[in-house]
Order: sequence, then structure tokens, then C-alpha cells
Amino acid sequence: MRERGSAAMARPARSSSNSSGQVRAGSHWAGPYWERSQRPLEILVLLLPLVAVYEAGLLLAARPDGGIPVTNLAHRYIHDLFSILGVSGLGPMLPGLLLVMVLVAWQFLSRRSWSVHWGTVGLMWAESLLLILPLLVFARVLVGGGIELQVASVNPDGLFDRVAMGVGAGLYEELVFRWALVAIVHGVLVDGFKRSHRTTVFLAVVVSSIAFMLYHPIQTPEGRLLPGLALFYLGSGVYFSVVYLLRGFGVVAATHALYDVAVVLLAHSVSG
Repeated sequence: MRERGSAAMARPARSSSNSSGQVRAGSHWAGPYWERSQRPLEILVLLLPLVAVYEAGLLLAARPDGGIPVTNLAHRYIHDLFSILGVSGLGPMLPGLLLVMVLVAWQFLSRRSWSVHWGTVGLMWAESLLLILPLLVFARVLVGGGIELQVASVNPDGLFDRVAMGVGAGLYEELVFRWALVAIVHGVLVDGFKRSHRTTVFLAVVVSSIAFMLYHPIQTPEGRLLPGLALFYLGSGVYFSVVYLLRGFGVVAATHALYDVAVVLLAHSVSG
């Protein structure tokens, strides 16, 4: 995750695209759970608690001057885009509202049942927790305790603020780098350059993963590249992209958020 001012599953078939070139992540998994976990309603119910945690962090840390002390750059990019478009009534809550409205609109347009399958939501939580384990091992191998120490050294100081920041990073970095960027690259290459679906998916993963790496701090304050950290962010970008394509936005956003929370808690244990 990047803070402001700082630093065994069934075999899937390939993901598909519609006529407009949009990637339909995780649309070919077989079985009731794999199908239900792609429904926008279940994704919404899965992510609502995470949105609430981040919004609570914004409210509790609000400054008198209207500044946003608990944020990440992905959230700020979305917020600034709204400002450019002249939409600023709800301030920092706009990105969260956008995420909820997109999922509600998707559910409405899909004409699916509005009955939540709670067992599916529970399994999505469990799956997301399991999916953070490879990332924790990957981080430990490449950078040791570097990420935890980096998180421990930055603001905000409160544990809940850091947890909220981690949750927000998971939500909005996935919204920007996976849901939006992968779809944009895929659409441009399919519709604009008539590339094959397989090629465009591969290139979308490459582009989004490199962008994800460059988005994070991968240099020392003196400007020296940290190759282990750069490789970690590049590899984690590929990992999140593959999870997104195979399992959809809900699972990847929850996985990313839970991973960042785990790093925050590890950092707290280091600093404590």
C-alpha cells in the first residue's frame, strides 16, 4: 500500500471479454460459489464493511481546515478527478460513494436477485484471507521486515488510522489499477488496435503491474533504487491482476485490504 506523505481452488478457464472489450473478470469459474462470488450484490456486501472502516477513519481524523489526513494516493486521484469535474459536495467520501454506486448500478442492470447469499460472502472472506498468505511469504523473502518498518515509520500515528489507511489502499488501488486500468488497456487494444483477447489480457496485466510498482516508493530518500522492494511491488501487482482476472473485483479488493491490514498490524508489533 502507498500512504500519503510516505513512504485450493477449482481450475479456471480464461477470462472473457464482451463486444466493447471490457474484461469480465472471473466469469468462467464453475460451481455455485464461483458464480455467486462474481455477483455484484455479494461483492457489495463483502466490501461494505471495508468501505465503512475507511470512511470512519476519514471522519475520526478530519481536520478543521477540511484536510484529509488519512488517505492514499489512489483515493486522492479519484477525489481529485471529482474536483476537476466540479463535484465536491461530499468531499473525501466521494470515492467510497462511487464504489458503492457502481456496484449497485451493476447489480440493478444485471437483473439478478437482490437476495444475498451469506454463505458465499463468508467464503469470500475466507478465500481472501487465504490469498494473503503467498504475499506475506513473498514480502518476507524479498524485503524481510522492510515493509513493516516502512509502515511503522510514517503517519498517521494511531493504529486505527493506519488500519483505515490500509483498508483504503486495498479498495482504491484495486479500483484504479485492476478494475479501471486493466479494462482501459484491454478496451483500447481490442477496439483500437484489434489485438487478440489473449494478447491484450497479457499486456493489460503487464501495464497495470508496472504502473502499480511505480506508484509505490521503491527508492531510498537519496534516490537509490531498492531492487527487492521494486520486485516485490511488481510481483504483487501481477499477483493481484491474476486474482482479479480469475476471481473478480470483490475477492482481489478484500485480499489487498486484508494484506495491508496484516502489514499494519505487523508494523505495530515491531514499533511496539
